[in-house]
Amino acid sequence: MRQAGVPQGTHRREIIPAVCDFGGTLELTTRDEQRPLSVGAPSFMDRLGILLAVCVGSGLAHVGTSTMPFQIGTLIDGSHRSRSQAGVFGFLEVGALALGMMLISLRVARVSPLRFAACGCVLIGLANAGLWGSDAVYLQMPLAVIAGLGYGLVYTAMIAGASASAQPDRIYAIGNFGALLIIAGTMKALPAAGKHFGPLGDFAVLAILAVIGLPFLLGFRASRPPTQLRLSAWRTPGAAGLLIAWVGFSTGGSALYSFSEQIGKKSVGLPAAQVATVLATGVLVSLLGTAVAAILGRRLNRRLALTLGIACCGVSCLTVGLAPSLPLYAAGMYGYWMSTMFLYSYLLGTAATLDPSGRVGTLAGGLERLGNALGALLGGVVAEHMSYAATGVLGFIGCMVGLLFGLPMLFRALKARDTLAPCVTADGHYRS
Repeated sequence: MRQAGVPQGTHRREIIPAVCDFGGTLELTTRDEQRPLSVGAPSFMDRLGILLAVCVGSGLAHVGTSTMPFQIGTLIDGSHRSRSQAGVFGFLEVGALALGMMLISLRVARVSPLRFAACGCVLIGLANAGLWGSDAVYLQMPLAVIAGLGYGLVYTAMIAGASASAQPDRIYAIGNFGALLIIAGTMKALPAAGKHFGPLGDFAVLAILAVIGLPFLLGFRASRPPTQLRLSAWRTPGAAGLLIAWVGFSTGGSALYSFSEQIGKKSVGLPAAQVATVLATGVLVSLLGTAVAAILGRRLNRRLALTLGIACCGVSCLTVGLAPSLPLYAAGMYGYWMSTMFLYSYLLGTAATLDPSGRVGTLAGGLERLGNALGALLGGVVAEHMSYAATGVLGFIGCMVGLLFGLPMLFRALKARDTLAPCVTADGHYRS
């Protein structure tokens, strides 16, 4: 019911119990009638729609960075760009995605996930269609920024769309599984794109993928954003610890993974075919990590899951870097892939627990991409001035920074939160 004297669509203040990690109550802002304080639980079809939207949204959000080697190759071979120009293209797209998400995190609680998803799909489709039809470098670089912003918007919708659910860890895990299938199918289709769509056909495939994915993202219309907290994402209790753990893990892992092929060929001495086989099967093995996270969900203690996941990733990085033979190299790479996908689900679920509006998750997603870029840069410096094997040590150090400095801060906030009254999520469930 709308309060007398309060115009519809305006904000009103109320003091009600919320996610009181630090005790007491929080001052909340709600949009009258448009953003109710409590709503009924979503129907089965609504939940299914959100799940499909998260799967497709996760695939669209990651397909840009996952297919970056193909995009850069297309620019070099099909558009005759130099390697440095192609590198700038990749930097602009990933940088726009990361910085865009960090800025969007300031407004994510005020805009519905469906709007983010629809705008993102439109930007992805238009940018890639422009890249397909354009051979001018002064157009390709701005279009890379637009595409990156589109991927960031869809990524934001995926995070916010599931953050208020009763079991975000499980939904994110299932979404990751669907994303891997979409990315694998896209990567298989790209090599043949040139035969059907011309020398820049890879971008046509990405544009078509955005058009096909848009109807599935309509499932986000059933997502009901929770009441907006008046704390910023940075000030949310536990957010700093989560961000330190996430950025440390992603920076260290990226430093190792960026040079994993070179480690296999030059440090371990494996033939290129064997290295390619290990890396290709690693993607399939990562499905096991996603499946474990989806099956266990909240049945596995969150603190134990995060601790084991980051520790396993660090040990896997060290194993790959110091591996003397194929068995240890393969074991390290498989451990890296499994722990990464397992952790991804629980890190997103933890962000949703701290802030059901999705602001913390969106901010963390942007910082994660910056961490990936920073890890590749640091890995290159270490590999050039020390050795390829030293990138494995760097990966281990990055994971240990997150484990020793980030997780204790996060766990203190989670413990304080668990001692107080549970918070009712937007779909009527209690968070434990």
